[in-house]
Amino acid sequence: MKELGEEQLNRLRLGAITAIDGLWFMAVEKRLGFEAAFDMDLEVWKAYGMVQLKRLSRALGIPLEGENPPDLSTINLLVHSLCRIDGTESDWEMLDADTSVFRVHRCPWWENLRSSGRTGVINCELVDNTLFADWLNRLDPSIEMEITRSLPRGHAHCEWVLRRHV
Repeated sequence: MKELGEEQLNRLRLGAITAIDGLWFMAVEKRLGFEAAFDMDLEVWKAYGMVQLKRLSRALGIPLEGENPPDLSTINLLVHSLCRIDGTESDWEMLDADTSVFRVHRCPWWENLRSSGRTGVINCELVDNTLFADWLNRLDPSIEMEITRSLPRGHAHCEWVLRRHV
């Protein structure tokens, strides 16, 4: 009998994250309706993101102090690391000390929405913008973001411009 390899196990773990989220959402949707499920899903993912960002900051040795937020490059590293947990492929580019471009090239959440035929039901861009803005605001309230490209709009990737206003 063959045992699972590490790569296979990691793919199954990544798939488990999206599967449990989808199953949870559909169960709440069935019982309470779409709007309630959508609102609850956003709240869960806001909290999940912050739990993971705190864990990542500890693992990477990055202090998260409300009064003294990390620089924008470090914030991009944290969000990029958060994306990697669920298999999202991203990168970022610093334009200057207070401006960056964050890109998502492959997104398992968008892929699952497409394969389940729910792209017209769930506004992926709204979800991403809501969650991303919440996480950034908690890391540094002076950062504003603007989405400039989006997989749901047919672009090759999603892209946000992040600006720190000092």
